[in-house]
Amino acid sequence: MAFPDPLERLIRALERFPGVGARSAERMALHVLRSPREEVADLAVALRDARLQTLRCEKCGNVTVDPLCNICADPERDASLVCVVEGPREVEKMESAAIFPGIYHVLLEAFAPREGASPEPAALRSLKERVASGVVKEIVLATAPDREGEGAALIVLEALADSDVKITRLARGLPVGTRLEYLHGEILAEAFRGRRRFQGETKPTTPD
Repeated sequence: MAFPDPLERLIRALERFPGVGARSAERMALHVLRSPREEVADLAVALRDARLQTLRCEKCGNVTVDPLCNICADPERDASLVCVVEGPREVEKMESAAIFPGIYHVLLEAFAPREGASPEPAALRSLKERVASGVVKEIVLATAPDREGEGAALIVLEALADSDVKITRLARGLPVGTRLEYLHGEILAEAFRGRRRFQGETKPTTPD
Protein backbone atom coordinates (compact mmCIF):
# COMPACT_ATOMS: atom_id res chain seq x y z
CA MET A 1 0.00 0.00 0.00
CA ALA A 2 1.35 3.40 -0.95
CA PHE A 3 1.95 6.05 1.69
CA PRO A 4 -0.25 9.16 1.71
CA ASP A 5 0.87 11.76 -0.80
CA PRO A 6 2.37 14.24 1.76
CA LEU A 7 4.50 11.45 3.22
CA GLU A 8 5.55 10.24 -0.24
CA ARG A 9 6.68 13.77 -1.10
CA LEU A 10 8.73 13.93 2.09
CA ILE A 11 10.35 10.57 1.34
CA ARG A 12 11.24 11.64 -2.20
CA ALA A 13 12.69 14.91 -0.86
CA LEU A 14 14.84 13.07 1.69
CA GLU A 15 16.12 10.68 -0.99
CA ARG A 16 17.78 13.64 -2.69
CA PHE A 17 20.28 13.91 0.17
CA PRO A 18 23.68 12.26 -0.49
CA GLY A 19 23.93 8.73 0.80
CA VAL A 20 20.21 8.45 1.62
CA GLY A 21 18.46 5.55 -0.08
CA ALA A 22 14.75 4.77 -0.27
CA ARG A 23 14.70 2.70 2.94
CA SER A 24 16.61 5.29 4.96
CA ALA A 25 14.37 8.05 3.61
CA GLU A 26 11.30 6.11 4.71
CA ARG A 27 12.70 5.65 8.23
CA MET A 28 13.50 9.34 8.54
CA ALA A 29 10.11 10.39 7.19
CA LEU A 30 8.30 8.10 9.63
CA HIS A 31 10.46 9.45 12.44
CA VAL A 32 9.29 12.95 11.53
CA LEU A 33 5.67 11.77 11.85
CA ARG A 34 6.38 10.41 15.34
CA SER A 35 8.18 13.58 16.48
CA PRO A 36 6.45 16.35 18.45
CA ARG A 37 5.21 19.18 16.27
CA GLU A 38 7.58 21.60 18.00
CA GLU A 39 10.61 19.55 16.94
CA VAL A 40 9.37 19.32 13.37
CA ALA A 41 8.82 23.09 13.32
CA ASP A 42 12.35 23.64 14.66
CA LEU A 43 13.73 21.37 11.92
CA ALA A 44 11.86 23.28 9.23
CA VAL A 45 13.17 26.61 10.53
CA ALA A 46 16.74 25.25 10.76
CA LEU A 47 16.58 24.04 7.14
CA ARG A 48 15.21 27.38 5.96
CA ASP A 49 17.76 29.44 7.90
CA ALA A 50 20.70 27.28 6.81
CA ARG A 51 19.72 27.72 3.17
CA LEU A 52 18.81 31.41 3.27
CA GLN A 53 21.32 32.79 5.78
CA THR A 54 24.46 30.83 4.88
CA LEU A 55 26.73 32.43 2.28
CA ARG A 56 29.97 31.51 0.57
CA CYS A 57 32.96 33.57 1.64
CA GLU A 58 33.80 36.13 -1.02
CA LYS A 59 37.48 35.27 -0.78
CA CYS A 60 37.82 31.53 -0.12
CA GLY A 61 34.40 30.05 -0.86
CA ASN A 62 33.91 28.55 2.60
CA VAL A 63 30.48 28.63 4.24
CA THR A 64 29.82 31.69 6.38
CA VAL A 65 27.10 34.11 7.49
CA ASP A 66 29.17 37.18 6.63
CA PRO A 67 30.76 38.34 3.37
CA LEU A 68 34.11 37.09 4.71
CA CYS A 69 34.49 33.97 6.85
CA ASN A 70 36.16 34.34 10.24
CA ILE A 71 39.39 32.81 8.89
CA CYS A 72 39.78 35.20 5.94
CA ALA A 73 38.83 38.11 8.20
CA ASP A 74 41.52 37.21 10.75
CA PRO A 75 44.56 39.49 10.26
CA GLU A 76 46.74 36.99 12.13
CA ARG A 77 46.40 34.34 9.42
CA ASP A 78 49.21 33.98 6.87
CA ALA A 79 47.65 35.15 3.58
CA SER A 80 50.69 33.95 1.62
CA LEU A 81 49.88 30.31 2.43
CA VAL A 82 46.68 28.96 0.84
CA CYS A 83 45.35 25.47 1.45
CA VAL A 84 43.07 24.16 -1.31
CA VAL A 85 40.39 21.78 -0.01
CA GLU A 86 37.35 20.14 -1.55
CA GLY A 87 34.69 21.36 0.87
CA PRO A 88 33.81 23.06 4.17
CA ARG A 89 34.16 19.81 6.13
CA GLU A 90 37.86 19.69 5.26
CA VAL A 91 38.30 23.25 6.53
CA GLU A 92 36.69 22.26 9.81
CA LYS A 93 38.98 19.23 10.07
CA MET A 94 42.13 21.23 9.40
CA GLU A 95 41.08 23.88 11.90
CA SER A 96 40.29 21.33 14.60
CA ALA A 97 43.78 19.87 14.15
CA ALA A 98 45.22 23.38 14.72
CA ILE A 99 48.10 22.78 12.28
CA PHE A 100 47.58 25.35 9.55
CA PRO A 101 48.44 29.05 9.97
CA GLY A 102 47.29 30.19 6.53
CA ILE A 103 43.97 30.62 4.77
CA TYR A 104 41.88 28.34 2.58
CA HIS A 105 40.40 28.02 -0.88
CA VAL A 106 37.31 25.80 -1.07
CA LEU A 107 36.49 24.06 -4.34
CA LEU A 108 33.16 22.90 -2.82
CA GLU A 109 32.86 20.14 -5.38
CA ALA A 110 35.42 17.41 -5.98
CA PHE A 111 36.38 15.87 -9.29
CA ALA A 112 33.94 12.96 -9.72
CA PRO A 113 34.15 11.69 -13.31
CA ARG A 114 31.43 9.10 -12.79
CA GLU A 115 29.00 11.88 -11.85
CA GLY A 116 30.33 14.34 -14.38
CA ALA A 117 31.39 16.75 -11.61
CA SER A 118 34.52 18.86 -11.37
CA PRO A 119 35.71 21.85 -9.32
CA GLU A 120 33.49 24.82 -10.03
CA PRO A 121 34.92 27.12 -12.73
CA ALA A 122 34.29 30.13 -10.48
CA ALA A 123 36.39 28.57 -7.72
CA LEU A 124 39.26 27.97 -10.13
CA ARG A 125 39.02 31.50 -11.53
CA SER A 126 39.10 33.07 -8.09
CA LEU A 127 42.08 30.90 -7.12
CA LYS A 128 43.97 32.09 -10.20
CA GLU A 129 43.11 35.67 -9.29
CA ARG A 130 44.41 35.19 -5.76
CA VAL A 131 47.68 33.79 -7.10
CA ALA A 132 47.97 36.58 -9.68
CA SER A 133 47.74 39.19 -6.91
CA GLY A 134 51.28 38.28 -5.86
CA VAL A 135 50.37 37.78 -2.20
CA VAL A 136 50.22 33.98 -2.35
CA LYS A 137 53.62 32.25 -2.09
CA GLU A 138 52.52 28.64 -1.62
CA ILE A 139 49.48 26.58 -2.55
CA VAL A 140 48.98 23.46 -0.41
CA LEU A 141 46.80 20.88 -2.14
CA ALA A 142 44.83 19.09 0.58
CA THR A 143 42.40 17.15 -1.56
CA ALA A 144 41.70 13.55 -0.54
CA PRO A 145 44.18 10.80 -1.54
CA ASP A 146 41.60 9.00 -3.69
CA ARG A 147 40.70 9.09 -7.38
CA GLU A 148 38.43 12.11 -7.07
CA GLY A 149 40.82 14.06 -4.86
CA GLU A 150 43.77 13.35 -7.13
CA GLY A 151 41.69 14.43 -10.11
CA ALA A 152 40.80 17.70 -8.40
CA ALA A 153 44.46 18.29 -7.53
CA LEU A 154 45.52 17.81 -11.15
CA ILE A 155 42.83 20.22 -12.36
CA VAL A 156 44.10 22.86 -9.92
CA LEU A 157 47.68 22.20 -11.04
CA GLU A 158 46.66 22.69 -14.66
CA ALA A 159 44.79 25.90 -13.84
CA LEU A 160 47.92 27.32 -12.20
CA ALA A 161 50.36 26.04 -14.83
CA ASP A 162 51.30 29.55 -15.97
CA SER A 163 52.04 30.87 -12.48
CA ASP A 164 55.30 30.76 -10.53
CA VAL A 165 53.66 29.98 -7.18
CA LYS A 166 55.03 26.96 -5.28
CA ILE A 167 52.50 24.10 -5.20
CA THR A 168 52.83 21.41 -2.56
CA ARG A 169 50.79 18.32 -1.72
CA LEU A 170 50.09 16.74 1.66
CA ALA A 171 52.51 13.88 2.37
CA ARG A 172 51.74 10.44 1.01
CA GLY A 173 51.48 9.09 4.54
CA LEU A 174 47.75 9.71 4.21
CA PRO A 175 45.85 6.42 3.85
CA VAL A 176 44.94 5.90 0.19
CA GLY A 177 41.20 6.10 -0.43
CA THR A 178 40.44 7.85 2.87
CA ARG A 179 38.52 11.11 2.92
CA LEU A 180 40.32 13.95 4.67
CA GLU A 181 37.35 14.64 6.92
CA TYR A 182 37.68 11.19 8.56
CA LEU A 183 41.38 11.37 9.44
CA HIS A 184 42.69 11.67 12.97
CA GLY A 185 44.20 15.06 13.73
CA GLU A 186 47.69 13.66 14.36
CA ILE A 187 47.74 11.87 11.00
CA LEU A 188 46.64 15.07 9.28
CA ALA A 189 49.26 17.10 11.16
CA GLU A 190 52.04 14.74 10.10
CA ALA A 191 50.86 14.86 6.49
CA PHE A 192 50.87 18.65 6.56
CA ARG A 193 54.37 18.83 8.02
CA GLY A 194 55.62 16.39 5.37
CA ARG A 195 54.02 18.10 2.37
CA ARG A 196 55.98 18.00 -0.90
CA ARG A 197 56.18 20.09 -4.03
CA PHE A 198 53.41 18.91 -6.37
CA GLN A 199 54.01 18.57 -10.09
CA GLY A 200 51.35 16.06 -11.02
CA GLU A 201 53.80 13.18 -10.75
CA THR A 202 53.31 9.84 -9.01
CA LYS A 203 56.12 10.71 -6.62
CA PRO A 204 56.28 14.47 -6.01
CA THR A 205 59.72 15.92 -5.42
CA THR A 206 60.91 17.49 -2.21
CA PRO A 207 60.22 21.26 -2.04
CA ASP A 208 63.11 23.69 -2.49
